[in-house]
Amino acid sequence: MATGSNLSDNVMLKSYIDGTTGLVDYQKLKNDTWLHKKIEEWEKTDLSNYSKQEKYAFWLNAYNLFTLKGVLLELEKNPNWKGNTSFYSKFKFFFLRKFVIAGKKINLRDLENKILREQFQDPRLHFAINCASFSCPFLPGRLFQSETLEEYLNQLTVDFINNPNNVMFNDQEQVLNLSMIFKWYKKDFSRSGGVLKFIQKYHISIPEQLSVYKIKYFKYNWELNEQVPANSSLTVNV
Repeated sequence: MATGSNLSDNVMLKSYIDGTTGLVDYQKLKNDTWLHKKIEEWEKTDLSNYSKQEKYAFWLNAYNLFTLKGVLLELEKNPNWKGNTSFYSKFKFFFLRKFVIAGKKINLRDLENKILREQFQDPRLHFAINCASFSCPFLPGRLFQSETLEEYLNQLTVDFINNPNNVMFNDQEQVLNLSMIFKWYKKDFSRSGGVLKFIQKYHISIPEQLSVYKIKYFKYNWELNEQVPANSSLTVNV
């Protein structure tokens, strides 16, 4: 069952993503036919004969692909759109806009909460889906396939948790700074023994007395995870 990608798909997807920063080249993406073809494929897919693992891979891909489509729709209306930085923008993007996926209408919020979270109950999914913001996990560099899903989910989880922008230990002050994802979806991590045990499982270097660390959360940056064109006149303050 085809649930994810072939080599050409992965080459195409990776070509839009900066491997170091995770930022997306939406200008290049909007002028390419690859995403449009994948969207058409996902719109018409019949899931009736898919296994649970195949469905999981399909819906993870669907979230990421249709988020990309949502961004392109916003940029088409407003080329200067900077992301879901307001409550109304988030509401419109995740609640109001609906897509046809696998023959049914659904918004991104329900795709995440009523399908991915409820049906698969796997906290690793939070590091596999990208909401098009700076603080989101990087957009995966290849589409998910059922055959390699476990390995890839583990890899993405390790990558996210070992990035100091998401998980950072301040040993001197005994503070553990975490992405807001761990706060918003605390219930999901409780299935794995809680947030701390989950982090201990995937982090390569854990302080011995982690239980005494005070937890604080990084501010979530909802600005669009877009690559800045090389000829941009953007000034960076340092």
